Amino acid sequence: MCKVGDIIVVEEYIGEDGVKLPRHSFVVVDDNANEISGLKYDFVANVMSSFKNDKHKAKKLRYKENLGITSDDIISNTKNGKDGYIKADQLHYFKKKKLKYYVFASINDELLDELIRLIIQLEVENKINKNIKNIEENAEISV
Repeated sequence: MCKVGDIIVVEEYIGEDGVKLPRHSFVVVDDNANEISGLKYDFVANVMSSFKNDKHKAKKLRYKENLGITSDDIISNTKNGKDGYIKADQLHYFKKKKLKYYVFASINDELLDELIRLIIQLEVENKINKNIKNIEENAEISV
């Protein structure tokens, strides 16, 4: 069971372009069951990525949509020590029963508050991309 602020690892998911993608980390930003475009979901998450090097980090953090995350922001027994970023402009909608995932860690309250504020700001600016591919009726994801 995942909750808001958890970092989960999804074994396989469908990207916005309809292509199945392998194992990836997400931050859960909503764990309330609801509907979007007539499709039911029970949690929403933002995808996370790692920095390849300092140049890549500087490039990605130039964009308002990318929120930096450090190992200090993560609450976990096992820290990997890598810095990364959360793609705040990408909301991915999921159904827990159709998805193979596990909770890896969680983010601290300060970063969660900053992420939620950024998502709200991006929504007002109409800069949010909503991926509902994983909740569509014909979505085939590992179970």
